Amino acid sequence: MQSKRKFDPAVYLGVSQDHLVATALWLVLEDAKLGSFENMVAESFLSFPERFQLEGYPDWPNANVVAKAWVRCRTDKKWITGSASAGFSLTPLGEQVAIRTLDALGTKAAKATTRRGSRQSIASRVVLHVESSRAFKIYQAGGIQAVQEFDFCELLYCTLGTTPEVLSRNLEVVRQEVSAYGRDDLKLFLDELAESNKEKLVGKRARGGLMPQKKGER
Repeated sequence: MQSKRKFDPAVYLGVSQDHLVATALWLVLEDAKLGSFENMVAESFLSFPERFQLEGYPDWPNANVVAKAWVRCRTDKKWITGSASAGFSLTPLGEQVAIRTLDALGTKAAKATTRRGSRQSIASRVVLHVESSRAFKIYQAGGIQAVQEFDFCELLYCTLGTTPEVLSRNLEVVRQEVSAYGRDDLKLFLDELAESNKEKLVGKRARGGLMPQKKGER
């Protein structure tokens, strides 16, 4: 079965399910459709059929694989928010992942889908998130040492139970976006925050580009 968006299976088969599901949600929302579970399953299958086909039945989507992927994207990676009953949306981090995945897929269809100004829009939302965060307000009032662990994690779209790897990756993404927006003051704040919380950032750092597949991802 051919991808409705003409994505090359030789390329997308090497991309993790999580990246592709986040990208499928981006495509659903770009088409002004509801971010429902059903639409996400349909887009995942129609755009990346060889990745999301039901084993033994290549003309049918494997909804279970998509379901497991969105849970990882929401709980572990903080790329997606929402639920199957209420619908889904992408976080600014998830939008950035989707844009990078589209770029990596490298097809004309993918490049045409990315809206002009999308990166700037994402950067502006990240800047607003940082500016309005409890961590930044505490920093302005009492300095970096007054920022607590909970505030640090919340700033990075994480929780106290988030792994050092995810904290490190999210910190780098937030840094990139505030830098892209030209907010050197916020970048300095993030640099100081990283230094004061460096013990929480120990772990395998995510290297640039797409993340490799993990155990449990096909």
